[in-house]
Amino acid sequence: MKRNGKRKNQIWMAGVLLCLGLVFLLPKEVKAEETDPEADTQIEYTVTKVPGKINMLAGETRYVSTSIPYTATFESSDPKIAAVANSGLVEARKKGTVKITQTDGTTKKVYTVKVNDTVDLIIFAGQSNMCGSGGNSGAAPKPDTGTAYEFDISTNTKKCITMKEPFGEGTNRINGLEDSGTYSTKGSLVSAFCINYYKQTKIPVVGVSASWGGTSTNTWLNRGLVKETQRRVRLAKKYMKKKGIKIRHTYMVWYQGESDAAQGLEGWQYNNRMKKIYTKMKKVGVKKVFMIRIGQNQAAIGQTDEIVKAQKKLCDTNKNFIMVSKSAYQFGLNPGAYHYDAIHINQTGLNKIGYEAGKAAGKYAKKHK
Repeated sequence: MKRNGKRKNQIWMAGVLLCLGLVFLLPKEVKAEETDPEADTQIEYTVTKVPGKINMLAGETRYVSTSIPYTATFESSDPKIAAVANSGLVEARKKGTVKITQTDGTTKKVYTVKVNDTVDLIIFAGQSNMCGSGGNSGAAPKPDTGTAYEFDISTNTKKCITMKEPFGEGTNRINGLEDSGTYSTKGSLVSAFCINYYKQTKIPVVGVSASWGGTSTNTWLNRGLVKETQRRVRLAKKYMKKKGIKIRHTYMVWYQGESDAAQGLEGWQYNNRMKKIYTKMKKVGVKKVFMIRIGQNQAAIGQTDEIVKAQKKLCDTNKNFIMVSKSAYQFGLNPGAYHYDAIHINQTGLNKIGYEAGKAAGKYAKKHK
């Protein structure tokens, strides 16, 4: 009996050991790695910093590029300075510099946008050579984006638009300033002026068109042309005040006198009338008149000499008038290169006058901040 009991114990113990061995031989449970299904997927982006800056004026809207993928998204580093829509349209709001990031798949482009809120307001006034009757818009230079604007009075909105030639196109006003027909603007000196003016000052220009071909100083004083110019300046200032744009200086560039010369006006009479014009324009904030000296009438050599001398004397003796260009008179030595006809300057000549005048005016403005 004892032997049988011992045998049973041995068999039971062997069974236990066998079970234990089998347990240890079983594969251990492997826990799955916990992941967050909502965690962001890490994407490596190719980032390109677009060289240069996009200059904009407060209140202006512009696309960051002329070629934008329809799948792209955009983000501004500071929407208070400049906001951007997913179409790539940037709205400049106040002075400052921001980064606009364009994302398309794994590609990012970063644009730098500089918003300006200060400008110089410049009225471009006179007769047909100011409006550019002998010009050619296709041969006129193009100011860099954000450096030159035209206050457009031809629409109901009356706003600042990027400057382009012909400057002043469509701004005719019956019984006011009417550059139409024979004296219609075809391409002016204004773009060239603004390019060199900005190089000197680093301040954007807002230009106001105010010219009418064939007009004398008497016409300007007695047929409402000065009043119309004042009206345009007031409209420009009202717009910029609404947009929070500060006007640093208000100047007038004057290119006129051929009609007075043809009428035989004496120099002292011309200068007296010019002083009256300045006094009226001073009421809307004009500080200085930048004078462009007129040229020769190729059909009547010597006819303009009296007015040419008067303009020089006026600038030499009156601090409110500053001579910024003398080239037109010298063009008479080589009329084939610079004249469109006996009186009117071609675009090559207008560009040269504009560059010269813009540089001189810019130097003055830079010195007298």
